[in-house]
Amino acid sequence: MMRVQVHPQAADELNSAIDYHNKLRSGLGDRLRMAVHAAVTRNRKNPTRYRFVHDDIRRCLVEGFPYSVLYYIVEDNLLKIIVVRHHRRRADFGMRRT
Repeated sequence: MMRVQVHPQAADELNSAIDYHNKLRSGLGDRLRMAVHAAVTRNRKNPTRYRFVHDDIRRCLVEGFPYSVLYYIVEDNLLKIIVVRHHRRRADFGMRRT
């Protein structure tokens, strides 16, 4: 299984989204965290399963929430997550991160 590296801004944005959802309804943010974790696990097991959205960046949908995990694969068995993005964000949000 591939190693995972999360961009610091992606981690911050995810934590903010989790906090926001927990304020909306107790436990909702925790469900979002688990859904994102499940998406990352799917990526690690089969990283080429998901389609390209820009150059070498792929997108995996988060089940049950309007979010996507955007990532690319580095040759040395590393999956780099650059953004966890809400679907209402601009399509190019976070795409320039490396």
